Order: sequence, then structure tokens, then C-alpha cells
Amino acid sequence: MNEPRVYKNSPFLLVFVIIIFGILFIGLGLSLVSVLNNWLIMVPVLLLFGILFIVLVLSSTAQTIISDDEITSKNLLGTKTLKWSEISRVSGAGNRIKLHNFDGDVTVAPQPQLPGYPEVVEWIGTKRADLFNPQEYSELSRNWLITLLFPLGGLLIIGTSFFAYTVSSDSNETLLPYALAGFAGLFLISMVFTSPQSISMQGNSMVVKYLLNQKTLLASEVASVRMGFTQTRNGKHYFILINQTNGKNIRLSGLRPSLPVAYLVLKTWHEKNSSISQIVPN
Repeated sequence: MNEPRVYKNSPFLLVFVIIIFGILFIGLGLSLVSVLNNWLIMVPVLLLFGILFIVLVLSSTAQTIISDDEITSKNLLGTKTLKWSEISRVSGAGNRIKLHNFDGDVTVAPQPQLPGYPEVVEWIGTKRADLFNPQEYSELSRNWLITLLFPLGGLLIIGTSFFAYTVSSDSNETLLPYALAGFAGLFLISMVFTSPQSISMQGNSMVVKYLLNQKTLLASEVASVRMGFTQTRNGKHYFILINQTNGKNIRLSGLRPSLPVAYLVLKTWHEKNSSISQIVPN
């Protein structure tokens, strides 16, 4: 790497945020004045709106800079830098990864919504692969709140659609929309049984545990491990994809301690054990 790599949002994003929130702030303020005319209610609402605006501005101005010697994260509030040799441990939650120095007083946390965030994670794994020893993360488990969220959401959709249909006053109304909503609810519930709940690594084997069963994969049966994302209106949703040599894939999300940490641990495990498995004794 000859020149530092800079990962940042387009400047048009900040302009867009300022314009949109400016219009919404003025519109919301005028609406509250005309409808409520009560400062005790208006001030907290506008304050929350202002906090959201500040968070979005900080997020849109965030940058991550990577060089051969160090990694830097910066926004309007300041800059934090760590040399690769100064990083003692990693932590994180959700899609975030946080790097800590030995004294614990400096942390660098790249913004997950930055363009090229998977590449940032790759650089961290390349520069400090020792921080992602599979023996220290022998089991990567799915957050139980995420596991619980899918069946609850499915039951809520099914219950709501059933209630809406029973109280409908139009006897000629088609059943199709309610049936489709019910099938969507059943699909959410089924995801609990089809999504991996945890992964444990034992030597050159990986045990993928589901709610009702489990399967074992050897490192030689894994073609690659990669980190990807899908773009939605709510931002990027990251996932880990384990490509098997038989053409099948295992998609993982919501793993603890965080998805980037889990990805780098799985990648380190695969690179280490697949290279060992290719050694043929004389």
C-alpha cells in the first residue's frame, strides 16, 4: 500500500441531510405551533429531532483512513489514530468492530455505513490476524433477541391479518391479502428453524448448530468465507457467506460478539486449517 486509503461518504450526502432536515425541521416546527401551541410538548419533540440530525451529520462526515502503519477514524468531533502494533484487542456489537490500545484509553471504530466497509474489515484482519484466533472464539452464537424477534414478528403479522379479516365489514372482500400476510408470518417463524444459531470450531472442523439439528463441516469442504451486504432503505445489512465446495451456501447474521469479528475469526480458521489439510505427508 503506497498511499493511505480513505473511506468516506460522498459530500453530497451531507448536503442532502442538511437540506432535508432543514425542510423537515421548519415544517415540523410550524406544524407544532399551529396544532399544539404548547412549548412544553414542542421543545422535547424538536430536541429529539435535533439529536437525530446531529447523529446523521456525524455519520455522514465520518472517515476511515488506512495506511501501512496505522488506522484512523475521524468525524466532526475529532480524530482517533492507532498504529497497528498498538492494538491489543477488539470488541464490537452488531455490525461494528472497535479496536482498543493497550492502555484502553484510545479506540478506533470504523463506521459500518461507510462505502468500502467490508474492505476496511479485511484490512484489519490482514494487519492483525493474531487478534482473531479461533481458539479464543471457539463458539460464535446468534443473539437470542434476534432469534426471538422472528417468531414474535411472525405471530404478530398472522394475528393482525386474522383479526383484520374477521372484523372486515365487506363480505365480498378477497381473502388473498390476508392469506399472503399469513404466509409472510409463517415464513418469519420458519427462519428460526432454518437459520444457524451458533458455530463452534474444533480443530479443522466446524459445527453449525440449528434449533433442531446440527451439521459438521471440514475446512476442506469450505471453498471460501466472505463478508457481504444487501442495500436497503434503512442502510446496509451485512452477512457472512460460507461457500461450500459442493456448491451450497450457509448465510450467517447476528453473530456475537459482532459480525465483523465473527467473520474474521471464521476466515482465520479457514485459512489456517485449509492450508494444513492440503499438506500431503511423504
